Amino acid sequence: MRRVHWFLTTLTFLFSLPFLVLSSMSLLGQIGGSPFLQMLSHLPTFFTASLLAPGFFAALLLSRMERYLALSLAVIILGLAALVWLTVAERRAAPHRGRFWLLALALGATVAAPGLLAYQPAVKAAPGWTLRMVEPPGPLEGFVRACQAAAEVPGECQYEPLGWANEETLVYRKWCGGHFVVDQENARSEWDPGIPGTPLAYSVTTGEVTPFGGDPISLHRQTCDPNRCVQPGLALAPGFPPPGYFAGHFGAPLISPDGRRVAFTARHVYGPEDLLVIER
Repeated sequence: MRRVHWFLTTLTFLFSLPFLVLSSMSLLGQIGGSPFLQMLSHLPTFFTASLLAPGFFAALLLSRMERYLALSLAVIILGLAALVWLTVAERRAAPHRGRFWLLALALGATVAAPGLLAYQPAVKAAPGWTLRMVEPPGPLEGFVRACQAAAEVPGECQYEPLGWANEETLVYRKWCGGHFVVDQENARSEWDPGIPGTPLAYSVTTGEVTPFGGDPISLHRQTCDPNRCVQPGLALAPGFPPPGYFAGHFGAPLISPDGRRVAFTARHVYGPEDLLVIER
């Protein structure tokens, strides 16, 4: 029976390794802050890549919801079973066993990971501006999207701003199932955004998203130069190259009828993208 318990403990620890790596790296980044990131940028490239490689592969492994759910459920089920087994068998002596704290660490890192590695859009608002995410993800989806951003994995969907129904209502639709179409004859590839969804209406005031039942032709659709209508409202991230942000597949920004707001898409280089609204 002791061998079975060691087997459960080993499996739990192995399955929890991606969560342990990402949680520890996230905590280290939060504690060290900007000085820690600047220190990494001054290290030799090979050394920095070696330090970040475990986090990259852990994020790559957890960059799909089905893999994240399977691993996290495996850790929780196996870890709780092994922890209860140890507690019943050892009683008060259980906290004095190394296996007890190993299991507690594995479970804690798995449960805490979505809170420690929360998703953030690729851009931030400059002082005096407000940035809103049209579809902010929940904790679990946000963790997966954060892993996609870290591992440079494209998101499942792209956003297409269709126009403004009024000063406070943005109409858009999502394209999901995107993939690269490879043209071997001409040695090039193009991104196919997939299948378009039905039009949706986003209320800037309430943050609610509802189906849009109007005529898309009647929408206010005034595009603008992103260098003039988007970039002035963005705070450049440290080390981020010009022009300050990368537009999504449907990258034309749209100005609201009153000129106060601009809807645009922004992506994490090769990672997921978001539909955002910026205003003074």
